[in-house]
Amino acid sequence: MRNAALSVCLLLTFAAAVAAQTPRELEAEPVVKLQAGETEVAGQCLTEQELDLIARLDALRRPTLGVEGDGEGDDPAPFDPHYFVGSWEVEGVLPDSPLAESSEFVGTETVRHVEGCAYASTIEAATLDGDVTVESILVYDRRMKYLVRLEEDSRGFELLKVGRVGGDPGGYFSHHWEAAPITRRGSRVRLAGRTFMLSPFHYDVRMRMSVDGGPFVNFGTLRLRRLDDEP
Repeated sequence: MRNAALSVCLLLTFAAAVAAQTPRELEAEPVVKLQAGETEVAGQCLTEQELDLIARLDALRRPTLGVEGDGEGDDPAPFDPHYFVGSWEVEGVLPDSPLAESSEFVGTETVRHVEGCAYASTIEAATLDGDVTVESILVYDRRMKYLVRLEEDSRGFELLKVGRVGGDPGGYFSHHWEAAPITRRGSRVRLAGRTFMLSPFHYDVRMRMSVDGGPFVNFGTLRLRRLDDEP
């Protein structure tokens, strides 16, 4: 509720600021475009030009411009995988499957930057069957907008999740991924899902599962809430 109230206040503040400006003032802000070049930034995945684009879009006092009219609009913000860096509270309920018995899945995820576009994650969670640790490596291809996540689960299996990251004009990003099939407890298992980045403080992992070539069915949702003060 606190985050929702904060979001409403920010939206009202933004709306009031826009309403206070004249059309001439709004038109005075130039279209925001990605500048040429690929200057590396220490400790970051994105280039200096990409980070500058994000900063200039965030600083706009007008709504972003699409390309529907004259074809000349603001460039969309790129996805920054630094979004994941920090500590997150994880909670969800996963159904019975060849991977594990039905159980609540509650714990924390800690994501740290390794170098370039490589990141590492550790999930420590509690289930009805005991404690679970999931160690992951994440690699993002910023040019192809592909995110690869390799998870090593202490319950005795690995998942390789691969897929494209896409955004929309509202500023939301989604990682649509599929996992390579694995054999677990005599069954052939395939996972697919969507990691939906709802805000700087919250993202969902919505999963589907296919067993032995059957149709994909709902495999539950893990909800992650940021524990850090700042994203």
